[in-house]
Amino acid sequence: MSLDPYKTLGVSKGASPEEIKKAYRKLAVKYHPDKNPGDKAAEEKFKEVSEAYDILGDPAKKSAFDTMGSETFYRQGTDGRGYSGPDFSSMRNMDLDDLLNSLFGGATAGGFDMFGKSRPRGGGGRGRGETWGQRPARGRDIEYSLSLPFRDAALGTKVSLSINVPQACPQCGGAGVLAAGGGMRACPGCRGQGTVQQPRELSAQIPAGAVDGQKLRLKGSGGPGEHGGASGDLYLLVRVDPDPDFRRSGSDLLLDKRIGLYTAVLGGQTEVKTLTGRSSLKVPPGTQNGARVRLKGKGIVPSRGKAGDLIVTFRVVLPGRPEGEARELFERLAGLAPVEGLDADV
Repeated sequence: MSLDPYKTLGVSKGASPEEIKKAYRKLAVKYHPDKNPGDKAAEEKFKEVSEAYDILGDPAKKSAFDTMGSETFYRQGTDGRGYSGPDFSSMRNMDLDDLLNSLFGGATAGGFDMFGKSRPRGGGGRGRGETWGQRPARGRDIEYSLSLPFRDAALGTKVSLSINVPQACPQCGGAGVLAAGGGMRACPGCRGQGTVQQPRELSAQIPAGAVDGQKLRLKGSGGPGEHGGASGDLYLLVRVDPDPDFRRSGSDLLLDKRIGLYTAVLGGQTEVKTLTGRSSLKVPPGTQNGARVRLKGKGIVPSRGKAGDLIVTFRVVLPGRPEGEARELFERLAGLAPVEGLDADV
């Protein structure tokens, strides 16, 4: 007798491995002989849902069933010899705890798996062994290098990405094989690998204060899992482009500001750039070249922690070589306001 495994488990053909496993778990717990002692109808129902999961829980069998259809699959199976179904001969050795462990923990009982298939065991009592079918495998992690303008990294930004990641092959559903000529052959779409590289559109929030070399984790955005396993993670490796104006020191920003000789000597007002615009800055009279002024809270404002400062270093620009009356004025000024503390000219 053949059955429709999708109908038996109550799932659609597009159901994910996790959805299939969840549906099977619910029905297997409901109809397990431990919960229905002496109920032959429940035992038969348990066999049906277990057979359905034996087909849909194995990518190769699922692919063959989807390709061949029910009648041909039951007649030919995946090896041309027909589908025989799971072995229930030792089901009496499998209690409800063993069933759940075999699905989600890998436990075995009495030397048999959930369908009575012999498993190696060491020592006495209940041991650990292989799980029924293929074990879930977590998808691989992916690293992607992301270049960011200095100010986007400092202020935080949302980015859109198009990244090639391995995804389940659409031709074979991730099984790596296709039914052909009464048997199975490697899928030409993925060359038997089960996955193909396909672009994936993603968005990511870059936190304020991101630094060069920082890794940002996007959970579950990496390679797909196998046999119901979880997806891997995507790690964004941040590369911060240098800025023509700002340099960074922790959460502080460093900025050079050019001022004229007369502003440095007499004092005045000037404007400096900030991450978010411009800010007015007072220049005290007699400001020396290399003098620094700190603007509180105008540096990096990280997602966590205290805001940094903007540290402005004044660079005094001298006038060109004076001639004529300008030279006379400078000579007069040298006598009226001599510069103190200089080494004597040699």
